[in-house]
Amino acid sequence: MFGRSRMAKKDYSNIGNDIKDIVQDALNSEEFKELNKNITATVARAMDEVKRSGEYWQEQQRQQRENNQKAKRQAANGRRTREKINKPQPPEMVARNAVQNAYSPVKKQPNNLISKSPHGRVSGMLLMVFGNIGIGVSLLLLLIFSSVFGFTFTSMPLLGISAGILLPIFTVSALMSAKGSNLRGRVKRFRQYASRLRGREFCKISDLSDPIGRSKKYVVKDLRKMISLGMFPQGRFDENEEYLLISDEAYQNHLKLKEGKKLQEEKARMEQVALDQKRKLETENPEMKAVHEVIAEGQDTIRQINEANIAIEGEIISQKLDRLEKVITKIFEFIEENPDGLPEIRKFMGYYLPTTLKLVSVYRDLDAEPIQGANIQATKKEIEDTLDTISHAFENLLDSFYEDTAMDVSTDISVLNTMLAQEGLTNREFKK
Repeated sequence: MFGRSRMAKKDYSNIGNDIKDIVQDALNSEEFKELNKNITATVARAMDEVKRSGEYWQEQQRQQRENNQKAKRQAANGRRTREKINKPQPPEMVARNAVQNAYSPVKKQPNNLISKSPHGRVSGMLLMVFGNIGIGVSLLLLLIFSSVFGFTFTSMPLLGISAGILLPIFTVSALMSAKGSNLRGRVKRFRQYASRLRGREFCKISDLSDPIGRSKKYVVKDLRKMISLGMFPQGRFDENEEYLLISDEAYQNHLKLKEGKKLQEEKARMEQVALDQKRKLETENPEMKAVHEVIAEGQDTIRQINEANIAIEGEIISQKLDRLEKVITKIFEFIEENPDGLPEIRKFMGYYLPTTLKLVSVYRDLDAEPIQGANIQATKKEIEDTLDTISHAFENLLDSFYEDTAMDVSTDISVLNTMLAQEGLTNREFKK
């Protein structure tokens, strides 16, 4: 407003100078015909400048209000987001997340989980090559010596050379070739296992054993040997040896999954126990069935209010809905612990709650409108004020539930004071 006044003052100062100059020119030139026209044009031009300045100021104010409203909405959304992040998850949600994450595929497998130079890749090849060379050399020497000493098995020189030289060479070479073949076979199976992982850090043992036509027991033994040789540096099995886990992260996820399953089983067991107790109570006391139905309906109402609270932007309405949700929750907690109070909330359930939900729903729809006109703003304000009235009424209803308790406590205190007075204990001073 101060800027606008300053602008107007500047404009009026300019118009005065302009009119002064026009009059002075007319006096100097003694031409008065255009005097009125020039003065009128100058005044009109100045007024246009003032009008444009006012419109510019109004536009600046409008943008400032929009920016303030946007900042408030962002602050409210940020607060809700922080509350959701900081809100502790219930055990069932932790279990569900563990189940989803424990065996999820990894987009890019770390390089240190599978050996790039598996044990036996080079040594197996060398053993096979030199072993086969040794076998070939020993057989060739046998042919040469046989041609020299004759092909009879009774030739003493041939028998001596064969037993003393050729047989050891042949035996060692055959063992080297067999060992090399064994190592090469293990490397081949290792590559098959690695390819079956397909970028994951876990795999079912059956997915590894079926393609190579081996039993699960054989594959587990084979993998255990590979793990000991560092071919899968972080490799482990689950407790039932049904899965291969090749990273510490996958193993930790497996432990979370195991814990999650325990939580789910415990939750299912507790729910079943609660259901059995509920059915037993309903059988013994039919009125408890009505109580449970009312509580279920109340929990659904609380859920709907909470969903609306999350969807609606605004700090003020959020506080009002938080207050409303809290007092409704307390009312149904009291009814659950004190079923005798059920008749007192019949009207509460039959009219007040549905009407409250309707108001919250209308507010949610109005708040979602992109253009917040005067009627929408007025209706929202009226609903906000009504929610305060409803919350206050619900709080009074909750307080009325404790009327009997207050009377009982007051009676007990009165009786206690009377008994103490009769015994003369209320005013007596006790000395050590």
